Amino acid sequence: MNTSEAPQATGADGASSREASDNGRVAAWEAAGEIPLLVVSVLFMACFAVPIADEHLTAAMRQMCFIGLMATWAVFLVDYLVRLALAGNRLAWFGRHLSDLLIVFFPFLRPVRAVRELTAVSTLRHRVRRGLDVELMLYAGMASVLLCTAGALVTLAAERGAPGATITSLGLAAYWAATTMTMTMYGELYPITPVGRLAAVGLSIVAVALFGIVIGAFASWYSGWYAHRLRTDQDSPEARRMAADTLSEIRALRHWLNRNAGQDRHGEPSGTDPRPPR
Repeated sequence: MNTSEAPQATGADGASSREASDNGRVAAWEAAGEIPLLVVSVLFMACFAVPIADEHLTAAMRQMCFIGLMATWAVFLVDYLVRLALAGNRLAWFGRHLSDLLIVFFPFLRPVRAVRELTAVSTLRHRVRRGLDVELMLYAGMASVLLCTAGALVTLAAERGAPGATITSLGLAAYWAATTMTMTMYGELYPITPVGRLAAVGLSIVAVALFGIVIGAFASWYSGWYAHRLRTDQDSPEARRMAADTLSEIRALRHWLNRNAGQDRHGEPSGTDPRPPR
């Protein structure tokens, strides 16, 4: 190899190793903060929901909820900036993680990120992992509940007080969000404000994706369970005894066929029972 190319190759290898090391630090940070940030997203939902659900909340409680919202937003912003700082190629990382930037502004989407990561892991593995499939279903179910709750709250905040609005209470908003996500809308409740209609479109799109993930994970789990059941049944003493009996019958039948075929070729009477053994 040309001596002038050696430093270039060494520099490229060094850059690749540094980027791999930086990506490892990002992965370690994400693994350490996944559960705590999920808890913070739930706290965000609580601080967001209480002022909307209770119209008669005191000013002090509303102020506390507002401070809680700002604090959780700050936590997610700091987490995003730390991961961006740890990334080897920050511009490439930013382009690949636009959804994480969206989570900074809408923290209740945090469970969807967990669903996305578990789906990627499940796709990369060639064998069925029943534990991973169950975990994926749990995350998808939790994401569906949180998104349904968030959609109901956002729509109620936008629709309450609007002239001609039909979604005017928390119960009606929850009912509307549930029927929207399950595609069983009856038409008696509908949003009339731009924010409410945008929430309806978002819920419908996300619901299709999440329910598809749940159905696929359940099918994968069931196929793995059924294959395991078959292997267990095949290894049972009764299955081995039946297999041994079947093999003995096949050997006896093959022996009978070979003997009678040889006697027929020589024109000699067999002198045995022409019926095959049972």
